[in-house]
Amino acid sequence: MTFTNILSCPVELQQEIRNWRNHNEIKKNMYSDHIISSDEHNQWLTSLHEASTNHVYIAFNDDIPIGLVSINNYKPLWSTADWAFYLNPNYLSHKGLGAALEYHFLNFIFNTFKLTKLNCEVLETNPLVVKLHQKFGFMIEGIKRKNIIKDNKRIDVVFLGILYEEWIEKRPYLEKIINRI
Repeated sequence: MTFTNILSCPVELQQEIRNWRNHNEIKKNMYSDHIISSDEHNQWLTSLHEASTNHVYIAFNDDIPIGLVSINNYKPLWSTADWAFYLNPNYLSHKGLGAALEYHFLNFIFNTFKLTKLNCEVLETNPLVVKLHQKFGFMIEGIKRKNIIKDNKRIDVVFLGILYEEWIEKRPYLEKIINRI
């Protein structure tokens, strides 16, 4: 699996990402769930040219774009960042693909950005991803109760984090599992 900066990808693929972002199965697990217009999507892409704290990558498996991963709030001074990912909607039913993406991305992010700590936020309505992150060594660090509104209902946001040394300890065990997928 490889990760390519979205800005280095062909324009057609950059534009296809808007369809991913607007897919119902993706939107339901994101903070915002409105239809993203072409203009809004292009403004987001333009903002990535200027943002040194945010990086967006497309994950490829055998040259097939299978997901998107974003790094946000990258703080080199503290060697911390936040991350989020989603799969290409065409591959949501591929069992184990999310785990494979997470494994390979954790290797990539810790090696490329030399992080001490990686954080993420998951909506309470997405418990499978909370459990997935925990299997990879993430610890629940807090919950912002009733923090956002989805489908006219207030829901919690779960905060998770993993330290580099926790990843290094967990990685050999997970590598065996990922190699079987």
